[in-house]
Amino acid sequence: MLKILNKKSIKYKLRKKTIENLKKILGMRGEGTKESPIVIDDLGDVVVEISLVINGLYIVLKNLTISKLSIAGSQHVVIEECFIADLKLRESKNLTFRSNTILRIEQILCRSCVYENNSILQKEYSKLINNAHERREFFFIWILLGVGMLFTYIGLNSLIASYYNYVSIIMLLSGISYSIAMIIMINRHYQTNKISPNRYDDFSFQEIEAISNTSIKIV
Repeated sequence: MLKILNKKSIKYKLRKKTIENLKKILGMRGEGTKESPIVIDDLGDVVVEISLVINGLYIVLKNLTISKLSIAGSQHVVIEECFIADLKLRESKNLTFRSNTILRIEQILCRSCVYENNSILQKEYSKLINNAHERREFFFIWILLGVGMLFTYIGLNSLIASYYNYVSIIMLLSGISYSIAMIIMINRHYQTNKISPNRYDDFSFQEIEAISNTSIKIV
């Protein structure tokens, strides 16, 4: 498998605008409905890198060798019997992972997802079920909110003290913008926690505890 991953990856971006062309190129079946999902499967020994941002279509990825799989803002995606070297998930729901081998995984703000009979490294499993990446992001958002409020305070005090200069105005505007952005992110985290949690069933653990980037070259 390591030799296969050392091959150059073919990159695909799955979007609503590009899905029709990709259906022709890859010979994908299905119409994207629940009864007839779009299926990408069995591309032989071809290594692919997939970026998927689709909402409103049902997608199935099956029996693929994937160097990097990024899924964001998506739902109704099924991934089964794939080898995935690097998996990144963000703000998605109703994803199903079944009988895959996963080396690395990062999951942030994903809910109502189902994991069944997957193989994963023990340390990656611990991060996954404890939402380690999501918790770390939430922690840094609060720090950045504090920085934004500090900039706002300094900029506002400077203007009140009649120090009308470019730096004071920039600090004030930057602080307000930063604070608003972080408050939106915090609210997004809280709203996500209201959705049904993910389900983790029947994981098996790989014996290899670490694989360096020099061992697996992802192009």
